[in-house]
Amino acid sequence: MAGRQRRRPTRPHRQPARRILVVTEGTRTEPQYVEGLNRYLRSKGATAIVKPVSVGKDPLKVVQKCVEKRDEAAQNDKGYDESVCLVDVDEHQTLPAAVQLAEREEIRLLVSNLKFEAWLRWHVEDKRSVLTSTQLDDLVARLGLVKGKILSQSFPFHQVHSASVTARAIDPEMRPGRKGPNPSSAMPILVELMQGA
Repeated sequence: MAGRQRRRPTRPHRQPARRILVVTEGTRTEPQYVEGLNRYLRSKGATAIVKPVSVGKDPLKVVQKCVEKRDEAAQNDKGYDESVCLVDVDEHQTLPAAVQLAEREEIRLLVSNLKFEAWLRWHVEDKRSVLTSTQLDDLVARLGLVKGKILSQSFPFHQVHSASVTARAIDPEMRPGRKGPNPSSAMPILVELMQGA
């Protein structure tokens, strides 16, 4: 038609990916889990970019490493939208100091009690028995979730929402920096962050 200009088709707006720094106490299982969960959630339309960094057995060092990585990235104009640390209660003496530092630095410290394997368990069963560290390791191996400290190739990431329901039912007061009952895990907070909540 005369005088009518054709409009160029507009591209759909892509929401920018949120960058989440995740620093873990565990050096194998937790980073593997976070990377696998991120792949699963990204395939469902979530937009987080997660950079897991493993540190080792000391909650305070985990938080200190998180501060270092976060500040380093900010200086290079690649700052993170969220900074998260994953730690266990285990028998760590530095957990209270780690909680204080995380609060001061506005880092989300997500605590699993007794340990991260409790969270893995809830991907396949809604059981809340209190187990020792060794019993928990044996159980997640028997359930086929891990072999040694290696996450199973067929880990059921699709059950993550069931695991979150169980974790929230056990600890309705869940929040960063809180040591919940045994067993408990604040991992649903990370799941929600990775989904853009």
